[in-house]
Amino acid sequence: IAPNGSKYKVPKFDFTTIDGAIEALKNPCLAVRYLAWTKLHDEGAAAEPALVRLFQSDNPRYRARALWLLSKIDRRGAKHIDAALADASPDIRITALRAARELNLDIAPLVRKLVHDPSPQVRRECAIALRHCKSPDTADLCAELAMQHDGHDRWYLEAIGIGADKQWDAYFAAWLAKASDNWTGPAGRDIVWRSRANAAVPLLAKSILDPSTKPDERVRFFRAFDFQSDFSK
Repeated sequence: IAPNGSKYKVPKFDFTTIDGAIEALKNPCLAVRYLAWTKLHDEGAAAEPALVRLFQSDNPRYRARALWLLSKIDRRGAKHIDAALADASPDIRITALRAARELNLDIAPLVRKLVHDPSPQVRRECAIALRHCKSPDTADLCAELAMQHDGHDRWYLEAIGIGADKQWDAYFAAWLAKASDNWTGPAGRDIVWRSRANAAVPLLAKSILDPSTKPDERVRFFRAFDFQSDFSK
């Protein structure tokens, strides 16, 4: 689909050289990018200098495409991921975390670098990255992320919930130790509402019985009991 009078022209690509593949990697056509990606991936370390130059460009899409390839260079990928975690662009920091998860790297030390990131989008990605993580630092990291919930970002709250799946009791205990009596604020009540920890059950009851709780909030807390399996409810 193009305006009347447009001349349809298919560019010629050179998939036999690294420089040619780099140019093709910039193309919006997925089929072209696949051929370029395959060539650059097969070249491995030989393509690293050209990919680094592309990563240093001003185009965020080119940078992300280069990073995915750099992350997969044998024995060099972790270095590029680590550098990207400190990038000025939150989108690149998010991409670095996703690349690390795809490579099954130890995610907890990487999240530790971003746990107080100024971007809530990056912190949401950190929470999701901790899902089913077995590191002894995971509960503390999740609690630190939960402490930064502002009580308004529904996506942030859900990211915390996804990250805490199957480890809610430990995560909730770590968060409650940090929150102390401040759990009664809007952000804290959000965490209690989303939690599946046994220790959240009495706090739900307290929220329901609190005279300051609005009717629609009270109904919300009652509904949360349906997602609790502990008999104490």
